[in-house]
Amino acid sequence: MGDATRGELVRFPAVGCRFFQLGRCLYEERLNPGYHADWRCVVLARWEAVYDDFLDRAENFGLTETELGVLWGKRFERLAEESVPCPDVRAADVDSMPECRHLLEDVCLLRLPVCAGQCERFRLRENP
Repeated sequence: MGDATRGELVRFPAVGCRFFQLGRCLYEERLNPGYHADWRCVVLARWEAVYDDFLDRAENFGLTETELGVLWGKRFERLAEESVPCPDVRAADVDSMPECRHLLEDVCLLRLPVCAGQCERFRLRENP
């Protein structure tokens, strides 16, 4: 055997683990959903901030729910057409808002810890 094949243990990504998603580990997020605010999708966080601001302003004008719906629909169309404030956005194979393959619920997979391979938290995926 050559030196390149001796002495180093290489871990494989735990593709069979229920916490494995695109090379990232979901364990901490599943343990305490939403705890790590910095893992949230920046696009969704921005949209939420804009919506909260919209509601605050609308409340000051005493608008009805119908008026709110119409105004928000128009505002959201413009918001969705604006450039996305994320350099890692990638087209998704499924319908999601925003349309990004790294989005899982409201979490950006790229912000999660990289999977280190099989570990003490390894749990087999459940069959659908």
